[in-house]
Amino acid sequence: MGQYPVYSSQTTNEGVFGFIDTYDYDFESITWTTDGANAGSVFYHNSKKFSITNVCGLLKVKDNCQISTRYLYYILEQRTRHYVSKGMGNPKLMSNAMSKIRVPIPSFDEQARIVAILDKFDVLVNSLSSGLPAEINARHQQYRHYRDRLLTFREAA
Repeated sequence: MGQYPVYSSQTTNEGVFGFIDTYDYDFESITWTTDGANAGSVFYHNSKKFSITNVCGLLKVKDNCQISTRYLYYILEQRTRHYVSKGMGNPKLMSNAMSKIRVPIPSFDEQARIVAILDKFDVLVNSLSSGLPAEINARHQQYRHYRDRLLTFREAA
């Protein structure tokens, strides 16, 4: 068993399929499941060495872009499910469909504020794991509510 994760189409274990001794990527990025029952599942990776399989998409924010990768992750986590193609019996979310997702880009300060709030809820939701199923469910609902409110923008005329 190697030391570098390989991400695939599964959603358990944060998308990790297994580990190998080499890696292909070493930067902050977003991956998503392109094919199968979990198509559209999105994962955030903060500058760790990894590889991906052929059923995993990879997105890196260009250095000159005015968007935080973590903010983009939260937006895509909310929106990708609406772009999954289910017409042929095997759900898919390929790169061409991902490129059609429109993303509002507020100021970096606003992006940082949104990310800080959602990160706090993420910690609450994912650290309450045993013996509190009702609390976990309530936090998931609260998280989705605030995420959707924070990431809903008026269209420019």
